Amino acid sequence: MINKEELDRKYAKLLLTKCLNFNHTNFLMIEYRLKEHSDFVNIIIDEAKKIGVKRIETWFHDKDEVYNYLKNTKLEDIKINPLIDATPLSKAALEGACILHINTFVPNEKDDIEFEKTLKSNKIFSETLAGYRKYSGSYGFPWTICAYPNKRWAEFLFKNTDDAYMKLYNYIIQMCMVDRDDPIKAWDDFIKESNYYKEYLQSLNISKLHYQNSLGTDFEIGLPKNTYWMNMDKRSLMKDKIMVNMPSYEIFTTPDFKTANGIVYNSRPFVFSGKVIDDFHIEFKDGKAINYEAKVGNDTLKSIIEDYKNACYLGEVALVNNNSPISNTGIIFYDTLFDENASCHLALGNGKAGNIINGDNLSKEELDKLGINRSKVHVDFMIGTDDLEIEALTNQGKKLVFKRGNFVL
Repeated sequence: MINKEELDRKYAKLLLTKCLNFNHTNFLMIEYRLKEHSDFVNIIIDEAKKIGVKRIETWFHDKDEVYNYLKNTKLEDIKINPLIDATPLSKAALEGACILHINTFVPNEKDDIEFEKTLKSNKIFSETLAGYRKYSGSYGFPWTICAYPNKRWAEFLFKNTDDAYMKLYNYIIQMCMVDRDDPIKAWDDFIKESNYYKEYLQSLNISKLHYQNSLGTDFEIGLPKNTYWMNMDKRSLMKDKIMVNMPSYEIFTTPDFKTANGIVYNSRPFVFSGKVIDDFHIEFKDGKAINYEAKVGNDTLKSIIEDYKNACYLGEVALVNNNSPISNTGIIFYDTLFDENASCHLALGNGKAGNIINGDNLSKEELDKLGINRSKVHVDFMIGTDDLEIEALTNQGKKLVFKRGNFVL
């Protein structure tokens, strides 16, 4: 039986060789957020050195220290400082580093923090992340997001379970296919299957999508001309194949943000800056969110929509089979990396120019004319259900592309 350290090393190798695919840089930046992840970070560093990476840096953005800072600092005294300054990531991105983000969920992370404090710190972080965001959407440098468990997250998901941590760890290992004999081949095989759906969607020249389900979702949105569908099979600007999420089961594109009309209901909660948002709906008219209400986290949803420029418009539509490895666990992970890959989803905020053919070479004015939203945030929220139907307006007329929550292509 493979022990945990061996699985960690397989996981690290998958992230370095498949997701980041070191070819044109010898610079690795690792971002992590909890002290208990230090051992895994050290394994990644060790494996990176084995494949010849010469420059390795870490940015420890400690969730617990951020909490203490916000809890014990007056609103007027919150200002840019190493805890909420993303400049190291922006600097590394500008230098063309491979950037690995280790994501993790801490339950009730900021429940007792004044909302205005969270909002102020979020804006500082977002502004200092601008250099990173400028190039990440067009894959100007290799980057990927992975997840690693922590004790609090595990005990939140699997209450009153003695082996909660290892239970969560094993789920993550399975969903990332690290438990396979050859994880890289396993992902290569899945990419071939996913590419079939991606290429078929591309061939349809879809101009509009119409969503309906029993939760009450009845919503349509247009797609720009020259839309380009993407999945996990991506290339950086250096032409290296990369995977920006581990795991990734979505096929997505950027909509015309001016065309959203109707109402959508969430099917899973999501977390924004430590705050859970759930049991909500959003109504759109001519692209803009005009009405919304969340029974959990309404202030945070309000902040996203109203306090961030253009976050009241959409920047992504993503299709994910309900019959997927993550969805089939029956678990809501409260982590977007997993939950968005278990469910069809939309995203408030920034759209990706890379989802338009030749989009990376277009000006802001040209992108705006095509309906590509520009914002400092990109917030995914899940709407997929086991009865979701999506009808597309295509070059062949109207065509059902999703039925009972899954592709029917």
